[in-house]
Amino acid sequence: MSIQKKISVVGFGYWGKNHARVLDELGVLSGVFDLDIKNSNEAKALDYKVYDSLNEMVEGSDACVIATPASTHFNLSKQLLEDLDLLVEKPLSLSKQECETLIKLAKKNKKILIVGHQLQFHEAVIKMKKLVEDNYIGEIKWVYSNRLNMGKIRTEENVMWSFAPHDISLMLSIIEEDIKSIEVQGTNIFNKNVEDASLTLIEFENGIKAHIFVSWFHPFKEQRFVLVGEKGTLVFSDTNKKNVLVSYITDLDKKNKNIIDHREEIIEFENNEPLKNQARYFINALETRHAELNNGEHALKVVNVLETSTNLLKSQT
Repeated sequence: MSIQKKISVVGFGYWGKNHARVLDELGVLSGVFDLDIKNSNEAKALDYKVYDSLNEMVEGSDACVIATPASTHFNLSKQLLEDLDLLVEKPLSLSKQECETLIKLAKKNKKILIVGHQLQFHEAVIKMKKLVEDNYIGEIKWVYSNRLNMGKIRTEENVMWSFAPHDISLMLSIIEEDIKSIEVQGTNIFNKNVEDASLTLIEFENGIKAHIFVSWFHPFKEQRFVLVGEKGTLVFSDTNKKNVLVSYITDLDKKNKNIIDHREEIIEFENNEPLKNQARYFINALETRHAELNNGEHALKVVNVLETSTNLLKSQT
């Protein structure tokens, strides 16, 4: 019989609150730690244990979720990987070199290291991947994503680091090919050195092309991930609560270059919270001592795309 793991949360801001809630519902939350007095008081009001220091938290935990700003991920992870298994919010860190350091440290200390690319645990995405495996839309030709909103504007990272990790993660896990080339364009509206909107063009070694459009200065919210295959298209739209996953199957007359038929179908999937699915996966990884999905190596590939794109943007200024 396995012993129930105790998992703490560092950072009780907007997303940290959700992590704490989910872990509490699963019966594994040991407590939270946040230097912000207001956040700590909110945690106390919810009857969560609030640690006075990181050392106290380490002593009372088997594992930890880091839900602090991305700029703090490296130093916190480096410190906590000495003692705890970690689930770190995306991105793992703000440089490829820092990610490599954390991966080596996790291996050295035999610790689990998972990164919170939680869309991988969305039931619609799980269903979408299964349809791709079953050749439902045929060979993939093009992939694109739009992740747009009015805010939240950040100063410590550009919009790509804030918005694009989920979509990059999905593209890499579905296409499973090395990247051949990256091109990017961006624009600055609020801060001279922080892009508020960007368009990234990616070509994979197998010829599949992709683009990622992100902006936090956009008149309406859109979160759309599209797979275009030779037989049809799959559209995952996280902001469309009625039609989250839709397929468009197309019958083609290739000889005469005509579209014979075009059918739309709403795809059904299980209704489980992605964050809770991710938490269950983390708990299971703590038991099995193995994590295949969203591990440090996958997170490194995501950060490599982000870092390369950012360097290209800097070279244009």
